[in-house]
Amino acid sequence: MIMGLVKDTNIKEETPLVDVKFTHSLCIGQTGSGKTTSFIYPNIKNRMDLGHGILFFDIKGSEHLALKKLASDANRLEDVVEIGKPWGENINFMDSLNNRTFASFLQDMVGDPAEAGQNTYFYNEAIGLGKSIFNMLKLKAIISQELMELGKKHYYPVQKDFSLGAFYSVIYNIDTLYKFIQDIKAFATHLHKFIIKYTEYYDSKQGDIYKNIILNYTNINTALKFFKKYDVEASDRGNAEKFETSLLSVISTLSSAFNFMATSSAKYISESENALDIVDALQNGKIIIINVRVIPDTILELMLDQVFEQMIDLNLQSEEEKKPISIFIDEAQRLINKDIPLDVLRSSKVDVLMAVQSEIQLISKFGSREDWQKISVNIAQKFAFKSTYFGGDHLLSFYVETALLETFEYAKEHDSNKLRAIPLFLNKEDFDAVELEYQHDVLKLKEIEKNEILFYDVTHFENEREVVLIDTKTQKKRYRKIFTEFEDDVIQRVLEPYLTVSFEDLMQELQVKDKKSIHSYRLMYDEHELTNSYKLMQTQVIGDYKSYNEVFTLLYVLANEDDDFDLAERVYDIFHSLANDEYDEALFINDGYNEDSDEDEPLAIVTAEMVVINTILGLFEDIGIFIVKKEKILVLHMISNYDYIAAINLIAKIQ
Repeated sequence: MIMGLVKDTNIKEETPLVDVKFTHSLCIGQTGSGKTTSFIYPNIKNRMDLGHGILFFDIKGSEHLALKKLASDANRLEDVVEIGKPWGENINFMDSLNNRTFASFLQDMVGDPAEAGQNTYFYNEAIGLGKSIFNMLKLKAIISQELMELGKKHYYPVQKDFSLGAFYSVIYNIDTLYKFIQDIKAFATHLHKFIIKYTEYYDSKQGDIYKNIILNYTNINTALKFFKKYDVEASDRGNAEKFETSLLSVISTLSSAFNFMATSSAKYISESENALDIVDALQNGKIIIINVRVIPDTILELMLDQVFEQMIDLNLQSEEEKKPISIFIDEAQRLINKDIPLDVLRSSKVDVLMAVQSEIQLISKFGSREDWQKISVNIAQKFAFKSTYFGGDHLLSFYVETALLETFEYAKEHDSNKLRAIPLFLNKEDFDAVELEYQHDVLKLKEIEKNEILFYDVTHFENEREVVLIDTKTQKKRYRKIFTEFEDDVIQRVLEPYLTVSFEDLMQELQVKDKKSIHSYRLMYDEHELTNSYKLMQTQVIGDYKSYNEVFTLLYVLANEDDDFDLAERVYDIFHSLANDEYDEALFINDGYNEDSDEDEPLAIVTAEMVVINTILGLFEDIGIFIVKKEKILVLHMISNYDYIAAINLIAKIQ
């Protein structure tokens, strides 16, 4: 006979699956409590089986392997998309930022000037410079799009890249900033000519686009005034009267805040070319894995905010058009903020499943228990695994004392019972096989051997710019360096003056097939080869402008575009004269006014070759060339260096 209270020690087994009601859930449990294998994996598997689009933030950098295994088991490996790896998809998180949100983001990255102490000036200036660059990049991108909408052929290259990568390429150092300023000034000059040349648009059906271009043009000219103190050539930066050396510290402060762009996977969230639309991909049932291991929390949070904003817009679709989406956020305190719109995501068929180690982390993130509770009330389902921070009078979310729970045991909110989860263990030996299938059959990656997979070791990549190739049979490793587009540009600028193109490659690139044209090009090419070697040795290339080699290539392009053999012959004659310094006169073309002079400048000195010279000069102006020979002078001067000149001075003479 047994006397006293008899307690049932049998604990019910039940997988903590979240009901698909789009009312959101939160799982709390300390490291090792079983929440990954008992909550995160089972719910991911469940949502995959239901066909949901899935967004997963890979905080650890290795969970992508588990998700691919789960996707493979659900016959959805082809739906997997990775972001944050050299072989993954790119996104452009800056695309939808406005000036206000970027200013807030910028201060988070640089730091609060009020807390900078003696560096307050540099922080304020850095934030001001960053905002001005962002505004200029955005204006140029908008205008470029409007020019394309008008459909007029124009020779100035439009800006396609509006991204964090483009922003970083400007703030990299004083030279990249200076080049950016010159490009903007040249763009403004071209834009002014475009506006006055095509006034017929004013009263046309496309008049609104034309008028908007004019307004944005005036905004560019206004914004350019901010950059005046930075618009100083390298040779003059040692002159205190022309350049404030403290501005170098300003640029350094701004650039340092974005150093992660050069060393981490963050570069893959900053590409505008073929950027992935996350929400659109999720609506098409994709399983998106974002590698966020080294991306600053500020960017992660902002990126998630943008995704939520787009998801709210799904409310405009019919119920049939909306596809269910599940978002999994481990270490949720890193990404969510007070503005997370949980209350309105339900009608968009978006479910957010979050996990943290302790509710204390969320209270700390939101600043107070009350602020966290405003969000918490919109989370319908809560689960708690073992956590020493639960229990007591201060937190009454759960009746069960979670500190006493064993591994894989959990409780539901406001439920006095404790349950035992059925963990979903994955065989890590299967990971290599699934990754091999994904890289070879889904992505169809090239330059990897039959049994090889690419492995992204963040630390190694940061130090060596290398990805690791692992043979899944022998486990032998080899390494391959990978460079970003920005890094390729840096390399190209260094080598640019010394690179040559074979005649055959040049003809193929220009798609020249006519025998007469090829003969003319051959003459120019041979002449160029005779003079080029010593020309380059005696030529000083200023800044990042084009080399003598590219000046010659422009002449090819000119003749090719006009498809005029006689013009090609005249171009050759001019090139021959320039190459041998046979001009003994200065050729000036100027349709502007010199503010330093009381008299108007001459409009032109007409020569027999003026038509051709005009065309060449127009091409030079659009490309932006500045070359100075040390002994005999050949100057192709980019006029946008001077606000009051609207064309180019070409001088070629014997001294």
